[in-house]
Amino acid sequence: MAEKITDNADGTKTVHLSAPVTTHDGQVRAIVMRAPTYDDFMSLGDPTALILAAGSAMPQDDMVVIRQYVERLSSVAPEHLSQIRALTDAMALAEAVKRFFREASAGISTPSPTPSSLTSDGPSETSAA
Repeated sequence: MAEKITDNADGTKTVHLSAPVTTHDGQVRAIVMRAPTYDDFMSLGDPTALILAAGSAMPQDDMVVIRQYVERLSSVAPEHLSQIRALTDAMALAEAVKRFFREASAGISTPSPTPSSLTSDGPSETSAA
């Protein structure tokens, strides 16, 4: 069986549908998802919420936000997405959104504290003579 989600060279992702969706342009068998932009992220936020309980944080998908991303990033107008009946197709669209965020997070490196920054007495002060 072919992959449900294809990563494209231009940074988009294609979700291959089990059944076509009818749009104004005809039958669509795959939905192309563009990558989120700054404006998308600042408007919608992160699709994963952290649930705090007993001193720990558990990530949980925020399906309201994921739906907003699917509708915003999709090559198909939101009113046509409601034609999707296969749960696997809906899950693949959600997964495509989550992949964008996992890939972006992996590209952000968090520097580890260096021994010198851990033992520093803070910023040095100079006095005027």
